[in-house]
Amino acid sequence: MDGLLNWGQTAAWLVLLFVLYAMISEKIPYAPAAFGGLLVLGFFRIAAPAALFSGFSSPALFTVAIVLVMSAGIVESGIFYGFGKAIAARVKAPTKQLFAVFLSTSLLSAFMNNVGAIGIMLPTSKRMARRAGQEAADFGMPLAYASILGGSVTLIGTASNLIISTYRFQAYGASFRMFDFAAHGIAIIFTGMLVLFVCRLCGLKPSVQKPAEKALIVSGSELLNVDALPERNTKKSMIVLCTLVPVVLAAAGGLLHPAVGFGLAVIIWLALRILSLDNAVKNINIPVILFLGSMLSLSSILESTGALRSAADLMLPLARILGPFPLILLVVCFTALFANILDNAVAAVIMAPLMIQMDLSGTVAVGGDALLMAVAAGASLGIVLPTHQAAIVAMESTEFSRKSYIRTGAAIALPAAVLAAGVIYFVWY
Repeated sequence: MDGLLNWGQTAAWLVLLFVLYAMISEKIPYAPAAFGGLLVLGFFRIAAPAALFSGFSSPALFTVAIVLVMSAGIVESGIFYGFGKAIAARVKAPTKQLFAVFLSTSLLSAFMNNVGAIGIMLPTSKRMARRAGQEAADFGMPLAYASILGGSVTLIGTASNLIISTYRFQAYGASFRMFDFAAHGIAIIFTGMLVLFVCRLCGLKPSVQKPAEKALIVSGSELLNVDALPERNTKKSMIVLCTLVPVVLAAAGGLLHPAVGFGLAVIIWLALRILSLDNAVKNINIPVILFLGSMLSLSSILESTGALRSAADLMLPLARILGPFPLILLVVCFTALFANILDNAVAAVIMAPLMIQMDLSGTVAVGGDALLMAVAAGASLGIVLPTHQAAIVAMESTEFSRKSYIRTGAAIALPAAVLAAGVIYFVWY
């Protein structure tokens, strides 16, 4: 089982390539493709049942599910109802309003599902644009970037950070803490704001597409109704604050695992009827959970068969000749490529175990934590292609063109990758 092309390794790689094809081509539903691939590996006895379904017992998978439910509870409580209106009352200039909304959306996205953050901020943003005589796209496209980039700051802000933290625990016995990602996350958000400011200063605005030109069709269950958010309930809002803030602080200090803390918060919300059971179940998003669990299992099989070690061996000659900063930057860029073509969680599943294998080889100039942080930064830069769910929601609601999103996203991603790599070099190297 030590050769590069032994049967087990080859079959595992073929299953991964099949899943990637399903995601890119959109001809095959990606969740059944990933789960079906696992069953094929089990049928040929390449992996035992315990390994086949190991990903479904991962704390990262449960945390992703519970964060999706928690976001629904935050929205249902109405705690942020009128938040955008309060911004509009205090900030009058349209450009200043835009950046206030960008920062607010980034902050919300750091602690909740990014589509939920879009849902809270988009209605008011559209009204701001209308009052200022601007197109809704002027606010909608920056909101899409803010909701995606904002998740890079915390452990629970995006699924990719949770997955990377899980791999760190498996390899080194300790997870990343809540705000370990904050240094490069803040740098990425700052870059996004700076590029958008320069674009606005130069008079560059997102072009608006006609409804008939929309290339992405989103079903009613996937597209958030951003114009029908619940009004604030003072009692519910106070309960949400009193349960959420202590859990966030405990997770940030490493006193409580996020899966346990946020799980307890959701149970309390269900018991006190802050969150309805129907809404909780609906927001778990079974296809996403099935896909992530399958991919985590597949990653484990790739590792156990030696396939990841073989891939790391192929990368080592280049990694050995690169200095620390170029290596970190290369990892950020490769991960960002996967995040744009596929998905940020998939990028994390592919790249994180590879980086751990490279670190365990003991022949690269950068430690495991820096390499994993480079993966986290790259996974958060899936802002060039409008394939992210938050981008789809914003695009469908405000009708900015795909070309505008791609052009501006590339302008943000390139300097953000360089700045994030620099921050990771100074903080983690």
